[in-house]
Amino acid sequence: MKLQTKKLIDCYLGGFLMFAMKPIVILLGFILRRDHALQVQGDICFIKMLGGGSLVVAYPTILGLRSRHPSSKFILISTNSIKESAHTLGVFDRIDSIDDSSLFRLVVTTLTCIIKNFKTDTVIDLEVYSRLTTIFSILTCARNRIGFYLESVFWRKYLNTHLIFFQRFSPTYYWYDAIAHLLDAQPATIQACREKLFSVLNLNKKREKKGRIVIGHGCSELSRERMLTPEQWLSVFEKYDCLQDGVELIFLGTMSENTLADNVIKNISVKFPSVKFNNYCGKLSLIESLCTLSTCCEFWGIDSALLHYARFMGLKCTSFWGPTDPSTLLRPIPDIKETVMYNKVPCSPCVHIAEMPPCNGENICIQSLFKTNTQDSSAIWLINM
Repeated sequence: MKLQTKKLIDCYLGGFLMFAMKPIVILLGFILRRDHALQVQGDICFIKMLGGGSLVVAYPTILGLRSRHPSSKFILISTNSIKESAHTLGVFDRIDSIDDSSLFRLVVTTLTCIIKNFKTDTVIDLEVYSRLTTIFSILTCARNRIGFYLESVFWRKYLNTHLIFFQRFSPTYYWYDAIAHLLDAQPATIQACREKLFSVLNLNKKREKKGRIVIGHGCSELSRERMLTPEQWLSVFEKYDCLQDGVELIFLGTMSENTLADNVIKNISVKFPSVKFNNYCGKLSLIESLCTLSTCCEFWGIDSALLHYARFMGLKCTSFWGPTDPSTLLRPIPDIKETVMYNKVPCSPCVHIAEMPPCNGENICIQSLFKTNTQDSSAIWLINM
């Protein structure tokens, strides 16, 4: 299913089920009088359906909980799109996948996951904006159901046993870490995360080759306005003059990003004929891509999961931002060299704030990084009906 279809199902079906189930949940809570004390007494089930990058941002939180509750089984409920990302973190004992490729498979696999995780002790819903994940939490009949609420608590009040306020303009990792504090744990240090990541992936901590730069040019289907055009990538390397003789550019990503990588290479190679280019998009698994990333000295890219992996690995990073705000997603890492390119135009950030990009996909925020006159406060964006 397309992302927009899944969002519509989540909004309307999820909203209806939340409205219908709230009286039942309140009544059962009054009758059963269950103990909702915030003490982990069994398995912990995490829910994260979209955004492998967000899962990496939450890594210190989950690893801290893992260290504090070593006897609990850690389970992740996710879609196939982030299953591979979850394996790389090495903190989950089991990963249950929900197949969202069709409505029928979505229903069948969701019911299967609910049965497998029925009466688990604690469910932690890492999805801030989804309504159906709240319904999933309820149907597991978990003793404790921890989730987030936004400006209005109306939808999730009484459905979750514990709610954490999520201020979308504050650092996302702050609210993830609040879950760890709630369950008597401390987020893992950056060094602990780095050690764990290198151990799980069996990576060599020593950079093998200098002059190798990874390009993370692609992202998930959520807000593809984050991406730069081939012309913009050429402008980047002309401006920063980092492509000296002998430099190797390595493009990593999925098969859907392979064509764009080829176009970027075609555009850049004319200007920099002495640079070596390798397009591995779709040719390497995520684990193989991370092994390649670990041997390089720099990362250049947009807001994506690869950027967050590169930061944990300690690479020198240069990132470009537009529809998302770096201050909300970049957890401070003192020992890395980092350049963040972001111009806060009036409509940025828009991801998770607006139902659709107010620029109708023209990514004015990214374009502003390449213009002299970067602000236009008089601009108005309209939806064509």
